[in-house]
Amino acid sequence: MWLIAGLGNPGPKYEGTRHNLGFQALELISRRWGIPFARCSGFIDQGQGQYGAEDILLVKPLEYMNRSGEVLKPLVRKEGIEESRIVVIFDDMDLPLGTVRFKRRGGSGGHRGMDSIIRCLGFEDIKRIRLGIGRPGNTGESVDYVLSKVTRKESPVVSRMLEAAADLAERAISEGEMDTVTMNLTEAEEEL
Repeated sequence: MWLIAGLGNPGPKYEGTRHNLGFQALELISRRWGIPFARCSGFIDQGQGQYGAEDILLVKPLEYMNRSGEVLKPLVRKEGIEESRIVVIFDDMDLPLGTVRFKRRGGSGGHRGMDSIIRCLGFEDIKRIRLGIGRPGNTGESVDYVLSKVTRKESPVVSRMLEAAADLAERAISEGEMDTVTMNLTEAEEEL
């Protein structure tokens, strides 16, 4: 079984924010693969189905970002999911807006959601799809920036990033141990 997790913050207050791009990517994957979500407890939305011949578990941890690992740990243990079959999708300020990067492993890069997952699961060999949101200009704080809504101008690039994240999740499952992939989607639309 594969576990695909999208990170974000729960509740209507955070819908459409940069920090919830992981949730949005997972919702796109859910529609694309025909795997609907159901509330499984107070702290998780999940969908179970198939992509090709593979069993899939889509997961949105409904704790705040910095507690994502606390939600995933019991699920990973209960389902016996191997570390090589976990993919986490999340926003990343260290990548410019429009950059999408897949990596097979690594540290948290300062992302609190990934930090929580690595700490709780006890390993770093987690596939990740990072969605670049860039950093705020001189006018704002990082927290305010990540919790602000995607602007109308940014929306077309964000839509392409979400599609690319879904494509990369499909490739990760189909290809198994694929190499690092970096895409810049700010100019012309690119194909994988």
